[in-house]
Parts: sequence; C-alpha cells; structure tokens
Amino acid sequence: MSYLKNLRTFVRVYELGSMSAAGRDLRISPAVTSSRISQLEEHLGVRLFQRTTRNLNATEQGKAFYRGACNVLE
Repeated sequence: MSYLKNLRTFVRVYELGSMSAAGRDLRISPAVTSSRISQLEEHLGVRLFQRTTRNLNATEQGKAFYRGACNVLE
C-alpha cells in the first residue's frame, strides 16, 4: 500500500477520532482503515493509537507524528 495513503488515513483517523468515521470520510472500509494504520505502525515501529473497543486515543508518538504527517501532506 502507498505510504502517502497510509499517512492520509492516519491524519483522518487522528482528526475524526474514529476509524469508522475516517473510513466513511475516505470511502474505505473500517477494516482497510485499520490495516493502513497497522501497516504504518509496523513501518515506524511505534504505536500511534491506544485502542479499546470504545476509545481511540493517540499516543505521545502519534501526537508527534501527526504534526509531521500534516507537514508532509501539505
């Protein structure tokens, strides 16, 4: 998968606070959204989000990565 697609997906998940909402916004399934985030985390070697069944919160690494990802996408 394209690294830029993974970055765009990460930014939308971060901004919307939900993989489902980001998937709807990007017109992809929640499974694809989750897969892209997992690929990005594996590539970077860090967790970007702390996930539970009800919550999705960015980790400190995720917060720092968001700022850089926005700069790259601009």
